Amino acid sequence: MNALSDLLFDHQEFHSDLQMNSFITIRSGGTLYGCYKQALRELVTRRTALVQRYAQRDLLLIDLDELAMGSAGSIQARRNEVYAREKRLMMDECQRVIADTEREFIRFYEQAVSIRDMLRVRGVEFPLDAVTRNRLDCEMWEHQLKCMAAVDFMTSGRLGPQTVALLQSCPGEMRRRVARDVLPLEQHPALIDWYLTYEVPVSDQVRIQRSDVRKFIECSAL
Repeated sequence: MNALSDLLFDHQEFHSDLQMNSFITIRSGGTLYGCYKQALRELVTRRTALVQRYAQRDLLLIDLDELAMGSAGSIQARRNEVYAREKRLMMDECQRVIADTEREFIRFYEQAVSIRDMLRVRGVEFPLDAVTRNRLDCEMWEHQLKCMAAVDFMTSGRLGPQTVALLQSCPGEMRRRVARDVLPLEQHPALIDWYLTYEVPVSDQVRIQRSDVRKFIECSAL
């Protein structure tokens, strides 16, 4: 008979590294800057979750201390013991969720730092100024529109309404550039080949330890 704790040890509460790398950051980001933007978005979400979960854990510890104060043998003491047992089990679950959230925080932090370093090598200066951010944003959206067009041609043989509407909403010069790449029929094979072979060179060159997570969160809150 397998112990429940042995089985739960193999349970991963949230996303795998593959999901975080390929299906969240790279798929949503597209360009290197887009991946940086997505990694930061995910990092902020995990930071907020950890602040809340650390507080939840601390409150559980306070509740357990409070429940231990009842008079021995009294009805209230017996009731407190039931509550304490429940909270100790909740503490186990809380610790497991915190561990998985910290794991995700670490992955997105490592992504953000690595991508930022790669962008700096390419000449991008940080912190981003408004002009640079706008340029990188335009490049990201051009990329996304080309990806959407490639998916449309592969799945239905024509541009979808959402792709057309977004294309029409772009500034004039951007709209013309994307249109030249996606509208001519003779361009479609090359567009699809580009879509299926395009890769973002996101590396794993930065590593942090789980013991550093709370330090990062507390420093970022100052």
